[in-house]
Parts: sequence; C-alpha cells; structure tokens
Amino acid sequence: MKLNRFLAGALLLLSSSPLFAQDDLSKLLGEDKSDDIVSATFKTTRLNMAHSIETVGAHQLDFRVSHVFGGVGKAAGGGTHNLWGFDQIANMRIAFEYGVTDRLTASIGRSKGFGSIHEVYDGHLKYKLLRQTTRKTPVTITLLGGINTTGMTASSDSTSAASFHNGTERLTYISQVMIARKFNTNLSIQIMPTYIHRNYVAANDENDVFAIGVGGRLKFSKRSAIIIDYFMPFSKSRTAAHKAGTYYYPLGIGYEIETGGHVFHLTLVNTGGFTEDDFILNSPTSWTKWGFRFGFNISRPFRIY
Repeated sequence: MKLNRFLAGALLLLSSSPLFAQDDLSKLLGEDKSDDIVSATFKTTRLNMAHSIETVGAHQLDFRVSHVFGGVGKAAGGGTHNLWGFDQIANMRIAFEYGVTDRLTASIGRSKGFGSIHEVYDGHLKYKLLRQTTRKTPVTITLLGGINTTGMTASSDSTSAASFHNGTERLTYISQVMIARKFNTNLSIQIMPTYIHRNYVAANDENDVFAIGVGGRLKFSKRSAIIIDYFMPFSKSRTAAHKAGTYYYPLGIGYEIETGGHVFHLTLVNTGGFTEDDFILNSPTSWTKWGFRFGFNISRPFRIY
C-alpha cells in the first residue's frame, strides 16, 4: 500500500506542472507561443549507477570510464588498513556509447563484475521515445533494452550462479522505461521501472526480477550538481536477505562536475555493479553502517563526423 502511494505520488509529481495552467491561459487569450524541446534534463547518459533519459548526440561517441573502490567502513571491509577502500578496486568498466541519431544510442562495455559473475560484456540500445516540451509534453520517456554475457570460467559448484552449462545460460536481459521531468534549471527527477531476466541463477534465486528506481539531479552552481539514484527490487530472495541483514537496497549519491569537455561523477554507493543485474541484485552493505564505497565516472564525448 505504501509503495502504491509512493508510485502514485511520483507519477503525479512528474506529470503536474504550472505550465498546464499557463497553457490554458494562453489559449484563452489567443496567444501563440512556441513549444520548445526541454534540453539537458541530466548532464550525461548516467547517474551514479543507473541510466538517465539522456542519449548521445547524433554521430557522437561518448567514451566512459567508471571505477568503484573497496569499502569505506568496516561493514564493507574497509578502514585504515586499506585506506578506506582506496587500495582495492571492487569493479571497473570501460564503455563506448554512440549516437546513431539524436534519439537512438548504441553502447558496448566491459566490466570486471562485482557479484558472483565476472568478466562481464554488456551492450544496450537506448531510444528517446518522447521529449519534454515547454507547453504540451510534461515528461521525457526513454526506452532501454540491454543484454549481458560473461567470459568467466564456469564454476564447478552446481549451486553457484556461475555454474553455466552453455552459452545461452550466460545471458542476461534488461528492459527499462525511464520517465523524467525537468522542473526548472536546477531540479530534474526520474523514475525507472526495470525488468531483469537471467537465464541461469543460483539455487533459491529468481530468474525474473522487477524493480522500481528513482533518481534526481539538483544543480547548485553553473558546473556542479548533486545526483542521486535508488532502487527497490521485488524479489522474494532479496526481501528475505534484507530482513536477514545481508542485502540492502542500492543507493548512490554523487557530486557532478562539468569541465567543458568532460563530466566527472564522484560517487558514494553501497554496491559495486555497473549493470542493472549487478548493482540492483548485489548490494550487500548498509549506508547506516558505513557500508558504502567511493567511486567515479568519467564521460568524454567526441564527434565522429
């Protein structure tokens, strides 16, 4: 019941706007104002962990590098002995995102992997279905479809999530709808219904998991902003693990810096994954127990032609 109220409130927040009242008044007065497309809802195609509704510009290539270090607090294995996680690399990813058109982006990436699956290759297509405008369209909607696989050696443990028998069992599919609204020059909010299907899972786990995410960006200077993303999976095994204190809902809080050619994200997250099946389903430590990790993302776009 609380979740339904949360979702209803989020949708109402995204869809409501004083622009509607202005639109009605303009019609009454016979005014003819242009309906401009709202740009820069978010600064890059990613938040801390999650995708944003943004796509790469046509014929541009966005080169991305992401790192997550070891745990800061003792709950995540950190402390002074490993310089609060800086001596360790929990995960890293290198990726290329190409703008086929202004609305369609194609991406490939390779990450170390954070959970039980390593040597992860990922790819996705991202399409901006609907764009927010100043008068008629209150939100931007972007669709995402992704597929992941792994090159790791199969585990001999039959209960492991890595006990693959063939190439098909190594595949994971991700579908996501991102709905976002830029309320003003400083505030943007996004919700992210997400569906994950893994062809092979560990014993007592689910192949299919639905999750809901929420993200936001709060700009407080010309080149700086705070970014946040959070997910809640609907999974029996994760619910049981959360009650047992071995799983926590993934939360990322970051500081965004734009330098002109690059965009940097300095992040704190309680997971280490970079793909939805990794960071949503593998989040073993709690923020309240200093179980977060420091990380960073770098985005550098180039125009190909």
